Amino acid sequence: MTRVELEGITEGRIDATANRTLLRENGEENGRFERVGRLPNPAARTERLWHELLSTEPWKPLLERVVGGFSAGNVWRVSERALIATTGRWLLASRDGGRTWSVRRTLPESSGPKGVLPTGVCHHAGAVYLGEYPLDHATVPKLLRSRDEGWTWEVVRDFPGVRHLHSVQSDPYTDELWITTGDRDEGCWIGRLREGAFEVVGGGSQRWRAVELAFSPDAVLWGMDSVYSPENHVLKLDRTELDRPEPIPETVHVLDGSVFYAASLDVGGERWVVLSTSVEPGTDSTAPPGSPEHDATGRARVVAASSGSEFTVWHELAAYRRRRNLGEFWNPKGLLPRSSAYVHLAADPERGVVLNPYNTARQDGSLIVIPPSRFAALSDSALESVLGE
Repeated sequence: MTRVELEGITEGRIDATANRTLLRENGEENGRFERVGRLPNPAARTERLWHELLSTEPWKPLLERVVGGFSAGNVWRVSERALIATTGRWLLASRDGGRTWSVRRTLPESSGPKGVLPTGVCHHAGAVYLGEYPLDHATVPKLLRSRDEGWTWEVVRDFPGVRHLHSVQSDPYTDELWITTGDRDEGCWIGRLREGAFEVVGGGSQRWRAVELAFSPDAVLWGMDSVYSPENHVLKLDRTELDRPEPIPETVHVLDGSVFYAASLDVGGERWVVLSTSVEPGTDSTAPPGSPEHDATGRARVVAASSGSEFTVWHELAAYRRRRNLGEFWNPKGLLPRSSAYVHLAADPERGVVLNPYNTARQDGSLIVIPPSRFAALSDSALESVLGE
């Protein structure tokens, strides 16, 4: 099939997008997708032309040949009929399964092409929560909530002192809402929303700069999202530490790239956690002065560990080189942006974990399913590469 971006998996069926076109897996045949609908271009005048360039065929594929692959939006399925989406600075909702869309709210002016991160929306306690993701350093991001499946929104609270919200997640074991933020040391926080207040678990350094968390019955895990740190640690915080004044997370692994996405799966009585790293070229505007430029020759990796080893034995499932583009060879005065390489993740108890390499030299925009049986086999194996480079 065509190059796609993984949006999620519900009841065993994958949702994906190809630019602004929404696709859903046929319920009777895995791997076969049907066109559901198309996200609109809500902009006007000059902004409309710019958004068309960033999100629509044939302009977006042509631009990607120069700067590399990039996403123009996100879609989340709230129920069979209700979906929400972000594209640029617009928050959209659909009540007919994604066939038609309505703009329900505008996001901060500096929101990127995706609007918010894929990890910035969650369905929790009968409501939908969204964490704003402005890219400037002046806008105060907000946590939004909808009680009617994305049709109307209210502000739950502001987050002064942070650049943006990285994730909003529901803990499957405690039904608490967790939030991660970034990016400078003083704006890196991991905490829980309790009675409308943000209760900080830990923060104040790059060790607490996380995107997506992974939950197990006994611990919360994350990988550092810090491209300028010499190492990105995978950290495990035992739940017994959560209510202590200064909880201390334990380093259980070290990776050579910042960690963005996480997925969890129960197999044979063990809780498996899967993490993926990114390859981010260029510089980080929040990095301390003198920090080196990011190394774009690394790999976007997918690693996994289980509760059987207390998350201390990690297996590399896949590694992907970043795709090179024309901007690598001709970039006058460094004005052209360079896209990062990622591996999106989604988990399903029956099908396993779905990998979606994005802006990679191999398998770019493909959907790769690692079944539960593969994780069961890893329980007794040594460190190995399942998919290779």
